[in-house]
Amino acid sequence: MNALKLLGRLVWGSKDAPEQFKLPSGVLYEITPDSKVRRRCIYKDAELCIRRTNVKHQYQLVAQRVVEEGETELLEEEDEEDDERAFLIGVEIGFSGTAFEGVHGFKWTDLASSEDTGYEYIVDTNASTMVMREAFALAVARCAWERKTNRPYTEAPVDEVQELVAQVEVDQLEQMLSNFKINDSDLAKAAENETEEEAVAAAKPTEPGAAAEKKADSGAGLPAEPEIMADGEIIVSVLGSLYLFDAQTTNFVEAAEEVALTVLKKGKHTYWMNVAANDRNYSSQVVEPEMNAVFNHDYHSLIWNYFDSSKKAYSFSIIPTDKEHYNALHQGMTRAAYETLNQEPWSKVSEASQDYMLDAYEEDVEMLPAPDNWTTHGESDSEAEESGSEDEESDDELGKSIRREPVPVSVKTGRSDKNEEDEYSSASDESGDESESDRSDDNEGEDGSAYESNANNGGDNSDRAINSKLAVGYKHGRSFVVRGSRIGVFRHTDDDKIEFDTTISHVDDTHGNQFTPSSVMLQEEDSALILMDSQRPHELYKMDLEYGKVVEEWKVHEDVPTVAVAPSSKYSQMTGEKTLVGLSHNMLYRIDPRIGGDNLIVQTENQMYSTKSHFTVAATTESGAIAVGSSKGEIRLFDRLGMRAKTTLPALGEPIIGIDVTSDGRYVVATCKTYLLLIDTKIPDDSAGKTGFQRPFPVAQKPVPKRLQLKPEHVVYMGAPISFTPAKFNQSPEGNRSEKTIVTSSGPFVITWNLSRALGKDRSDAYHIKQYPDMVVADNFRFGQDRSIVVTLPNDVLSVKRSQLAKPTRNSLMLRSANGTSLLAASSRDDIVNAPY
Repeated sequence: MNALKLLGRLVWGSKDAPEQFKLPSGVLYEITPDSKVRRRCIYKDAELCIRRTNVKHQYQLVAQRVVEEGETELLEEEDEEDDERAFLIGVEIGFSGTAFEGVHGFKWTDLASSEDTGYEYIVDTNASTMVMREAFALAVARCAWERKTNRPYTEAPVDEVQELVAQVEVDQLEQMLSNFKINDSDLAKAAENETEEEAVAAAKPTEPGAAAEKKADSGAGLPAEPEIMADGEIIVSVLGSLYLFDAQTTNFVEAAEEVALTVLKKGKHTYWMNVAANDRNYSSQVVEPEMNAVFNHDYHSLIWNYFDSSKKAYSFSIIPTDKEHYNALHQGMTRAAYETLNQEPWSKVSEASQDYMLDAYEEDVEMLPAPDNWTTHGESDSEAEESGSEDEESDDELGKSIRREPVPVSVKTGRSDKNEEDEYSSASDESGDESESDRSDDNEGEDGSAYESNANNGGDNSDRAINSKLAVGYKHGRSFVVRGSRIGVFRHTDDDKIEFDTTISHVDDTHGNQFTPSSVMLQEEDSALILMDSQRPHELYKMDLEYGKVVEEWKVHEDVPTVAVAPSSKYSQMTGEKTLVGLSHNMLYRIDPRIGGDNLIVQTENQMYSTKSHFTVAATTESGAIAVGSSKGEIRLFDRLGMRAKTTLPALGEPIIGIDVTSDGRYVVATCKTYLLLIDTKIPDDSAGKTGFQRPFPVAQKPVPKRLQLKPEHVVYMGAPISFTPAKFNQSPEGNRSEKTIVTSSGPFVITWNLSRALGKDRSDAYHIKQYPDMVVADNFRFGQDRSIVVTLPNDVLSVKRSQLAKPTRNSLMLRSANGTSLLAASSRDDIVNAPY
């Protein structure tokens, strides 16, 4: 009974309201012991939360279905009442811990059922830590006490707590205690007011030395102590409990009951973060993007990555002692991150911009709901292969309509007829992700010699070049991959595979000078490629794909170096549009090659900024509005060329290396090195539904960006810092549907985000992931759908079905070869299929 008393004190140790606690993802089962089917899955993905009712001191336990892509139409056919299951919380429901197939969860009884029906909620451990599960269990106990006594849980005397807990059945109580481990430090605090006799009795079940063994076990997984702890001006210092992610158990375990986390200013705009306790130093590191820091307001915690001297990744979490400490840490770290990246004082930033950045650095930011007519047709990530769906049929119809024309027979390439007949397939196999390059050594040698003979002596070392750029076509079902001064052409098949087709063996300008394209963009109904050469930024090149050579060289402007180009509108690739959007470091303009001469900039459609704007990337909507990102991290929204931006979003600090926008301009995704920024451009309370492209945001209503980033604990498995490639929405031409998926990659991993789930609050499982045996250099969806993704590796091009991507787990992130070593580490260039182009 002393153990019950200690547990009761822990239940009422926190003053947070019960409804603040929830579990974001898990599976809900209905348990009917006397039925032929004892266990029935009700919701394959559900959120478990606590809801306050209209009756004072009464709460409901609510399991809500999490709707995935493709389920919207299905739900309309079902009863609305099946969207959630609600249960009045009381001691009578017997809420306690359980486990199914080795995974922890909760069970309870449905008192409203005429039969002996119970429910089990098995928690998704990727979305909820052990600490979160424990906190939720204790919150339910608070609600049960309030209903029993009709008094606030803050008034609960210890003896009544003991009486309440004693009413729980013994076997359920024992299971709760066994499944929900309580830290020794917490037990000590709960026992502070015990009499000496009670304290001794409570300690009897614990074996001597157990606490020391626990500390040793946790210490074994800690990084080595830093040789030197940074010093400098203290910006903020907070106390809290330190946790370390344990890759074996997939949980955060307590590393220290109390540590001090200190942010120091070591030099001008240079900051360090130290974590230390009285008896040990844990970390000392520069405040930089690779920390992958995540603040969580609901749990008042900070999670981040730490890399030791050998670049091994760790994931720490600190829970400050109270909300004041959390807020101080949040502001201090945001200031340090901003000044480090922008090299300017935080004090120069306006108060509105500071609030914008503080919100951006916090997880689970509340965003505006999606429009009523915005639906997520298409399959869920786990069901994308169900060929009977109407969405897939519409994808096929779209594919037929935009790829109906055959490839011109007059395409000229550098390959001989013999080699053209010897087709090479780098497609995925039946599972959608394996290379089909099982060819004989003789054939490999034959293609290899042709490959080498095609390289002229232009000095670009094409025989040692790797794949670098990708352009996905729509009309002929072709994709184009840059490899040095050559371009490989790949054919998409009807079963979503990809096969090597041919090679454009020489990329030369009109004077015969060979160059390596730094950027490629399809134009004029996929009949031309617009090429850029980073060595000659004042010029662009038009390659005629029917002849396989550069036919026009455009001198844009002798004083304006072009750093990026974008189509005049999102789908102008599908039209005969001749113009395109150009971008210099401080100027946005339309390029019209029909003007001729040495100045192709349309004078009435350009906008120059006098300050150093450092523009880097641009993207356009279907109507021609433009989103522009900069190396300073700013994002500007233009309704048309020739006018100043309607909206400028403050810089968070990291350079914008990629940007994309949905067809209607509602959402923008900007890529930084370690995270994506998802921005809803709709202006709140605008009766006409206008966006930030069409008019400026009110000062107090700037959109709050949603940071999409990988969990720091997943980075531990990945073993290397994050470095994203430019993220893309799936294309949605001809108004057939809204975009619904985002794709990007980091290292050897391809990652997709489900847009509808990413827009929600607390959707930590919104991304899916797949590992490859080499670094991914470029990726994009096949045009007009999101069932398959074109993945470009340094020496291979593959097509992967989106359904093959899975929720990140220890197994999916740490693939092993047959000898037990890391698949990535074990693979060499010789092990990877070399595409012959």
